[in-house]
Amino acid sequence: MLCILACASPALAQGTPGALAPASTTTTTTATSATTATTATTATTATTPLVRKVAAPITSAPPKTSTPPLFDFESDETPDYFTRRYEPAGFPLIGGTSDIGFEFGGVLTLTKFADGTRPYAWNMDLVLSASVKDLPSGFGIAQQNYLWQLDMPGLAGGRLRLNPEVGYQRTINAGYFGLGNASGGVRPAGSAGTYYQYVHQEAGIRHITRYALVGHVDLMFSSTVRYVNPTAYAGSQLATDAAAHAASGASLLTGVEGLGIAGQAAGFVYDSRDSEIFTKSGAFHQLGLKFSQSLNDGHVRYGEAGLILANYTPVGGPFVLATRAIVDLDFGNVPFYELFNGEVFSPDQIPGGSAGIRGVPEGRYLGPIKLVGNVEMRAMWGGFHFLGGSFRVGNDVFFDTGRVWSDYTFRSPLDGKGLGFKWGAGGGMYLLWGQAAIFRMEIAYSPDAEAENPGFPFGVYVEDGVMF
Repeated sequence: MLCILACASPALAQGTPGALAPASTTTTTTATSATTATTATTATTATTPLVRKVAAPITSAPPKTSTPPLFDFESDETPDYFTRRYEPAGFPLIGGTSDIGFEFGGVLTLTKFADGTRPYAWNMDLVLSASVKDLPSGFGIAQQNYLWQLDMPGLAGGRLRLNPEVGYQRTINAGYFGLGNASGGVRPAGSAGTYYQYVHQEAGIRHITRYALVGHVDLMFSSTVRYVNPTAYAGSQLATDAAAHAASGASLLTGVEGLGIAGQAAGFVYDSRDSEIFTKSGAFHQLGLKFSQSLNDGHVRYGEAGLILANYTPVGGPFVLATRAIVDLDFGNVPFYELFNGEVFSPDQIPGGSAGIRGVPEGRYLGPIKLVGNVEMRAMWGGFHFLGGSFRVGNDVFFDTGRVWSDYTFRSPLDGKGLGFKWGAGGGMYLLWGQAAIFRMEIAYSPDAEAENPGFPFGVYVEDGVMF
């Protein structure tokens, strides 16, 4: 069970770093556009007292103050990319399970707006979370996740965008259910609760460079260096497969030992979205090719080709129909944990998990060929002011589907027979904090969720940003 608590925080005025700058209820700011420049005009409240005629003596109304109301509904706001300001936002994370113990931490984001740069001058995210549990060696930290990233668009006259990221994670209940689209999900009688789990430990850095070419087309590069060290539980499915051999005599799995891995990706992006934060119209397509090489095992070399097609269509009122298709192809001597990862430039777990088929557990299906499709109906409704912060709320309903193939013959017995498409369906809520920080909470049903949550075939996800 996961509990998320929110703490409102108004924007920080750039002129006084660290000082709070509450919005004013007595002034309004409008943008006046000229042929060669953009200026801001502020209208202040008239100094003449407000009066009313009644039987009693005429009196003046008390002057208004600049303190915002505690709770004030508002209409849709036009984004302001020119006013120089900082917008902080964050959520504490409190939760846990019997597997990982008590988990705590927070998600923090800081965004700067200035000079008309879209979607912002820069954005910085920080995720810090850990769990504590009574381990065989004593009470200690069981699970950890630390991530820092910085996104800087608008460089080099608006043509260059840089996005460095540093992260570390240690997951003691990472999922591994075996190879193929027909892998089992029912633990053998007498097996431990960790039968379909392993310990995944990874540290790395990643940098994405994006350069505008012409129109909506950009060139994109990604460089990664990381160290991945998986550990199989005794008697687990991963331990069994790690000791097995294919018909050729080669080991069934690659990557069961610690590996340092360097990767380089390149490709093209077509981006016509009206907004990166909550898109209402346009398209976002990616085509990329990536090559990776182990730094400590010369036999581990592999590649990945990926195509992502995402479209956004307004369908009346606040509603947006969002669709996405992912094709991800791995080739070479691929570590097993890459077989349930996808997306060339920003890898994430697919087909299962919050980035693929919601409701299907992460690691539930893996193979070198992955196909995922998503359909969402989204809407962002009205907003409100609370404790000086600006918020908007929305929701979505969705249907996800996809599958994997374990080899390029498309006839492997590991993939079963028939169409074999897995699916998940559900809905969720959005909270847009300020102009750039959006959080979502979703719940999805899938028959495959039974493998991870017996008796409760649902996945629950709390994430920052929309899914795509």
